[in-house]
Amino acid sequence: MDKKTVFKLIAISFPFLLILVVEVMLRLFGYGENYQLFHKVTSENNTEYYVMNSDISKKYFKNTGFNSDNQSDLFLKSKTEDTYRIFVQGASTVVGFPFYKNGSFPRILKHRLSRTFPEKNIEVINTGITAVNSYTLWDLTDKIIAQNPDLVIIYAGHNEYYGALGAGSSVFTGNHPSLVRSYLKLKNLRFFQLLENTYSKIFASKIDAGYKVGETTLMEVMAREQQIPFDSEIYHAGVDQFRSNLNIIISKYQDNNIPVLLSTLVSNEKDIPPFISDDMEEEKFERALGNDKGNIYRIGEQNAEAAYKLGQYYIDKQKDSAKKYLQIAKELDLLRFRAPEKINNIITELSEKEGVFLVDAKKLFRDKSQSGFIDNELMTEHVHPNIKGNFLIADAIYNKMEELQFIGRWDNFIPYDDAFQDIPITQIDSIRGKFIVEDLKRSWPYVLEMSGKNPVRGYHSIQNPTYEERKAINLYSGMEKWEDVMRQAYHTYNNEGDFKNALRVAQSLISEYPEQPKVYEMAAEICMKMDMMDYAEFYSKKAEQLK
Repeated sequence: MDKKTVFKLIAISFPFLLILVVEVMLRLFGYGENYQLFHKVTSENNTEYYVMNSDISKKYFKNTGFNSDNQSDLFLKSKTEDTYRIFVQGASTVVGFPFYKNGSFPRILKHRLSRTFPEKNIEVINTGITAVNSYTLWDLTDKIIAQNPDLVIIYAGHNEYYGALGAGSSVFTGNHPSLVRSYLKLKNLRFFQLLENTYSKIFASKIDAGYKVGETTLMEVMAREQQIPFDSEIYHAGVDQFRSNLNIIISKYQDNNIPVLLSTLVSNEKDIPPFISDDMEEEKFERALGNDKGNIYRIGEQNAEAAYKLGQYYIDKQKDSAKKYLQIAKELDLLRFRAPEKINNIITELSEKEGVFLVDAKKLFRDKSQSGFIDNELMTEHVHPNIKGNFLIADAIYNKMEELQFIGRWDNFIPYDDAFQDIPITQIDSIRGKFIVEDLKRSWPYVLEMSGKNPVRGYHSIQNPTYEERKAINLYSGMEKWEDVMRQAYHTYNNEGDFKNALRVAQSLISEYPEQPKVYEMAAEICMKMDMMDYAEFYSKKAEQLK
């Protein structure tokens, strides 16, 4: 090799060597973020567990003021032979908004599976992060695979436009999925973080960061493109990124022989009108609707508000027509916080791949709703199910797992009615969720005039609040910590002889602190007082196993 060639090789490699040296130095001096998905924690009996890194959201949200609200589900660092490990991927519905804790469908599922397989160590690890989309799911996939899951459940698709890095999001790097995925890979490098942070500081005055969390709703903070017409370039970009990312995610799990369970998405189609619609002459349209004039149908297929009015008009007359126009209304809604139907079509299509299975939550919700539509009976607002709705998703997954004979023998199968009576959520968490939704519905985008501000919290108007309402207010306002409220509530209910509510509190503490024998003993004590001896024995054995 001549000197000229050697010189060229040195010249070419020098920048990379320099970057490597800077990268090593930055790591040695602790600069930047370590975007590990899981952190190690050690229990009182020196058992090592992993728990999700609460700072992981910093990778996806920059200059928004948003802090992650992900769940903290412990799982064993070293998986045992009797462990069945499930990971759940998604966004705020998976996290459990607005109830969180035991109101989320992953925890409802874990509670039921743990009773069905008392001899097993059932782990259901919730990796959901509010306001993320399929880019984040893709970014977490390899880290999930490294933890040797037995099953992965994915419920996602509503945030392809306004979730982090989405096609219409304020956290935006472009509409080319391969480039966005490359950007996420580069963010693991401290050198790249240094460049990004330096750029942000230099050009901070020129960067329109928009609203921050606390100034208005997270929904408004994340919505850069507040009007995305049906069939537009941005509309297709959101659909395309979902298909591209989900395809890769599924292929990775297939390559590692990990079964995947996909769910279709649910949206409140009956009781939530379009957030933003093209203008129309409303009074003129309603007069024409009353006279059943033909041109109203043409308008209804082009205008979200008109389609919604047609859907409402037909609810008690022709259900099929009502479903048609209510779905058109959702599809034409310019503010795309509800996934277009093409997302559900992609989910259904990809569920036909080998090792991939489908739970059709949309069909299930319509079938279970008394009206035959997805509405407030099962939903809190536009996309998040209420407690019963979350139970239905968990129930559908439970039944699908039984159908596929996952885990083992289902000799202790728990029927629907028994499981529904045993949803382990406290009244306090349920009431706090109700407060959150009530305030959301008085904010943007439910009230467009509230742009850039937050309403006065509704609980201030409550006269003579109950014990549960007082504690829910303290949680919502940040005056008390959740674990302190739960421990106080347990002793209050126990002393008052309200054992049913005491058990719900103990079960919630078990979900949050599954490594602590004491919380199982608390549940066992209450079960004995309720003469539920089989249940008491179940919790007592779990407590002994942890000692």
